[in-house]
Amino acid sequence: MAACLNCTPPMVTTNNSNENSSNLKIGNNSLKYKKTSALIPDIRTMYVNANKSPLRVFVSAKKKINDIYVEIDEYVHETIELINILHAEREIVSKTERELFESYIPKVAGIREVLARDHMKVAFFGRTSNGKSSVINAMLREKILPNGIGHTTNCFCQVEGCDGSEAYLIKEGSDEKLNVKDIKQLANALSQEKLSENSLIRIFWPRDRCSLLRDGVVFMDSPGVDVSANLDDWIDNHCLNADVFVLVLNAESTMTRAEKQFFHKVSQKLSKPNIFILNNRWDASANEQEFQESVKSQHTERCVDFLTKELKITNEEEAAERVFFVSAREVVQARIEKAKGNSPSSGAIAEGFQIRYFEFQDFERKFEECISKSAVETKFKKHSFRGKALSSDMCSMLDSIIERISTSRNLKLDQKNCLTEYIKGKEIGMMDITRGMVLEMDKIVEEVEKNVSRILNEEILNLSVLVDEFNMPFYPEPIVLNVYKKELNSYVESGLESNLRARLSTALDMNLESVRREMTESMHALVPNEKFNEQTKQIVVRTQPFEMLYTLNCQNLCADFQEDLKFKFSWGITTMLKRFTNKAKGRNRKNSAIMNRQSSLQVASPIMPINAEPVCLIPTSIGDIAQEYLSMISRLTWNSIRSQGNVGGVIVVGIMLKAIGWRLVVGVGALYGCVYMYERLSWSNSAKERVFKAQYVRHASRKFKMIVDLISANCSHQVQQELSSTFSRLCRSVDCATTDMKEDLKAVEEQLDALENDQKKLKLLRNKANYIKNELEIFENDYIKSN
Repeated sequence: MAACLNCTPPMVTTNNSNENSSNLKIGNNSLKYKKTSALIPDIRTMYVNANKSPLRVFVSAKKKINDIYVEIDEYVHETIELINILHAEREIVSKTERELFESYIPKVAGIREVLARDHMKVAFFGRTSNGKSSVINAMLREKILPNGIGHTTNCFCQVEGCDGSEAYLIKEGSDEKLNVKDIKQLANALSQEKLSENSLIRIFWPRDRCSLLRDGVVFMDSPGVDVSANLDDWIDNHCLNADVFVLVLNAESTMTRAEKQFFHKVSQKLSKPNIFILNNRWDASANEQEFQESVKSQHTERCVDFLTKELKITNEEEAAERVFFVSAREVVQARIEKAKGNSPSSGAIAEGFQIRYFEFQDFERKFEECISKSAVETKFKKHSFRGKALSSDMCSMLDSIIERISTSRNLKLDQKNCLTEYIKGKEIGMMDITRGMVLEMDKIVEEVEKNVSRILNEEILNLSVLVDEFNMPFYPEPIVLNVYKKELNSYVESGLESNLRARLSTALDMNLESVRREMTESMHALVPNEKFNEQTKQIVVRTQPFEMLYTLNCQNLCADFQEDLKFKFSWGITTMLKRFTNKAKGRNRKNSAIMNRQSSLQVASPIMPINAEPVCLIPTSIGDIAQEYLSMISRLTWNSIRSQGNVGGVIVVGIMLKAIGWRLVVGVGALYGCVYMYERLSWSNSAKERVFKAQYVRHASRKFKMIVDLISANCSHQVQQELSSTFSRLCRSVDCATTDMKEDLKAVEEQLDALENDQKKLKLLRNKANYIKNELEIFENDYIKSN
């Protein structure tokens, strides 16, 4: 209320004639008054402190706590945003916790709305025509409420500030703004309406025209307490949020029962209400100077007893400070004159104006202190406590969430370390397993090659048995014989493959299954159980069982086979000589091989001289016939037979007759002829088939022996491909599992980063909650506890 007290003090001259009396010279008038410490304050001190209005404390406190609640509102929304993320994406915050956090939004919004409307409210009560409206006008320094003869307040009128330069009023139950330009228009507007004494008219007056309204003070004028007995409704509807009550009495009479009854009800519903008592119209006592002090003492005593003994809201010392003797009409006139540039004393009605004027200013000062202190404590203290409670609750919940995030973060960190160690160890394990599997596969492949070569050689030796089992009818005609050879080739090929498969498949399958199992177990050791799922097993297991292919291709292999089905006597000279020659060639080849091996082993033997005679290793004679003669005879005999001439036959017969005699020759010839006739007669299709099969066996055996190494190498290659394919599939499954684990590791790292960021944000929010609590503690120390 700086502007209210910031007025130029009149010229005051004090002459002390004795210790109990003083003379005040005001302008050209001289007034004599009795000096009392309770009635006249230190004027110089009052004007020094005039610019330090207590109302500014409320304004400052309101701004401060509103700023704090702006921070609280931002803090709650920021927290809710993070909580929603933690609930929806992280699943760290439960639905109940999220709803609890969200419940703070309307609470804070409600408090902010109340704080925006909070003001210092003073309610004026008293009997009709005691001057309540005049006191309000005096405090507002302007005639706002109608007063005087014919103007009696018949309802509750609340005066509050508004923005702009236009005054207006709003009736209860309506939002319509009724313009009010001056006091007369307001008086007419109030007098034209027949309103209930419990109804409320809100009068909005421009803040720029009154400092009290600018500082947030709201004045409420009331009907006389003697016009209605329904005081409880008055209190419930209009008084529960009042910070200060002003009882305006008529100094010309005593306090009535109606006035006392009203404040008894107020003290029952409000704990120790702040009550000021103004004895208005004290200017009437100027006409009776001799009784002024005694009347004042009586009024003061009654008022103090009412506050202390009846209402029991304060002590006697404080009660004496709440009782004032004023003339509101004089103060209004003085301040209107001062606003015009005249001396305030020009508004004096009777002697003693200056004393009554200072008394009113003293009331205003103490009123400002009281209403500011009361409003700050009653309106802001509970909001401060609620703000601290809200911050503490949110801080506690955030601590719980931070602890959960810390636990989850530790689990994710352990998971990350496990995945990292596995991925690193898997590479080393794969190298070791690969080396072992390569050695094992080489061993299996080599063993398969040896087994195929051995078994195929055995089957080649037993090829005659397989050919003999071929029972297709045999005919020597060339066309039929070609078909017979094709069928025989197909039969031999399928038979050999069947025999090879029967002898190799079981052992081979067991070996392959053993190696596959070893591979799978080795790879399984590298992959965690949760990653080695059915999908991985399907990758490892073949859809079709392994079957070795033996590509014999007997048709092409025996395509050059040419049978010889001409009759040949088994004891014929040509046949015998061929048989002998073949045996000799076989022995020569065998001796030659032995000589080659011996020459390759005799590395350290002495070098033979160039001119030395070669050593003959073959015996020089067989019996009594020299070797060179036998060789000459055999050549001669062979050439003579080949010539098929009569000369050769005659020569041979002659030699034989000469050597052994003709009877023996004839006998041998007869026997020889019988044998010849038997073989010639037995040369049937069956004999031809046997000869054909024997020739085919010799030819096919020779051909198959040429491809034994190729077939065994091909089979070993198939096994190697099968094992390599299985190992490759296992490696691929491990790689898939490793890729999944790398993705899991990446996801875990992302989750870990998100948890760390969330933890940092939550810690910042928790620190901000502590900061808000500290701000509210500072606010309480500055504005509540200091008062």
